[in-house]
Amino acid sequence: MARMTIQLNATKIKEARPKEKDYKLFDGGGLYLLVTTSGGKHWKFKYRFNGKEKKLSIGAYPEISLVSARSKREKLKTLIAEGIDPGEKKKQAKAQAIQTEIKKENTFYNVSQRWLKNYKNTVSEDQHIRIESLFKNHLYPALKNRPIDEITRLEIISVIEQIKEKGKADPPRRAHMYLKKAYRYAVTHELTPHNIVADIEIKDILGKKIKQHYPTLTKEKDIKGLLNAIDSYTGDYATKMALKILPYVFVRSYNIRYMEWKEIDFKTKEWIIPANKMKTKEPFTLPLPQQVIEHLNELKQNATSSLYVFPSPIYKDRPLSDNTLNIALKRMGYAKEEFVPHGFRAMFSTIANEKANTKDGHSYTGEVIEACLAHNEKNQVKAAYNRSNYKEAMRGLMEWYANYLDEVKNDTV
Repeated sequence: MARMTIQLNATKIKEARPKEKDYKLFDGGGLYLLVTTSGGKHWKFKYRFNGKEKKLSIGAYPEISLVSARSKREKLKTLIAEGIDPGEKKKQAKAQAIQTEIKKENTFYNVSQRWLKNYKNTVSEDQHIRIESLFKNHLYPALKNRPIDEITRLEIISVIEQIKEKGKADPPRRAHMYLKKAYRYAVTHELTPHNIVADIEIKDILGKKIKQHYPTLTKEKDIKGLLNAIDSYTGDYATKMALKILPYVFVRSYNIRYMEWKEIDFKTKEWIIPANKMKTKEPFTLPLPQQVIEHLNELKQNATSSLYVFPSPIYKDRPLSDNTLNIALKRMGYAKEEFVPHGFRAMFSTIANEKANTKDGHSYTGEVIEACLAHNEKNQVKAAYNRSNYKEAMRGLMEWYANYLDEVKNDTV
């Protein structure tokens, strides 16, 4: 005859005390309360499935009352009757919960931020800021909180098309390029199974890319007009001085805005730009002509920041903002279709190449011109040679060009 189980009651459960060993208080139907040596009380359910005896935890007492434990037992028995193993079902639910949490963690925003942090060491500080801005302004509004492995190609294409509709020529292609890099990072770290961006042919969305050059000025009368307009600028002092120096050093806008006093060697007349500020990711030493040294000495006497040469007019611990120089040129009457700060680089390159080996020009080679522009030499042996042997030639070319600009401005060419 089967042994009859006397059901539990609230009093019996409450009065159960710990012993030298864990023990069980049975309620029937596979339900029992395990009392541990530490005094814990835990509901368990014992059952058989496919001929195997199994156990399942239901919860702790008193969080799970006797009534609740019995209700859970009946639900579990119903599952067994339907051919469902409640233990396996619980494991699956737990695994699903883990996957859900992983998806919450591996959103497009979180993954892209990890990639951006990792990618920071491979590009200049300026370029990294621009990439972050691209993600913030164009990609995060639509994709930020989406699990990265659930985003579809159509969603990516839609975002790129939206950027295109804003009339930006380059951002859609840059968005595609950096999305592809971010997804490659995600695939490498097994955060998504496939790089869906690599399967998107950007030409099918944007058409063939038409190469656009930065607008510049190369006629002497136009250069004279620009230099005189800068001299007559009545806006912020630091902005004006940045524009007065930029034609003579023709660096990228970021470099002139983020120029620091500690980078200037007045004794050797050199500007040593650290690697993290360079597009090539290599430190760059630019010889400074006397005209620039004089401007820097003036700035030193009127300095409002001990860090930046060209501080923001609002926040002295920050440099000029990204659009400051563009706005200043616009106020002088130069639309972005006519001239932008980057145009000083094209101006130097065009004039230096046109005037090479001419009667009224200079005798420096194309390699020296490229070295002054800090263009990356693909031939590593040649690049090392350039850095070590072009220094004096670069200084000579920089001085020739500075004098040329002065002659143009003063009509003494």
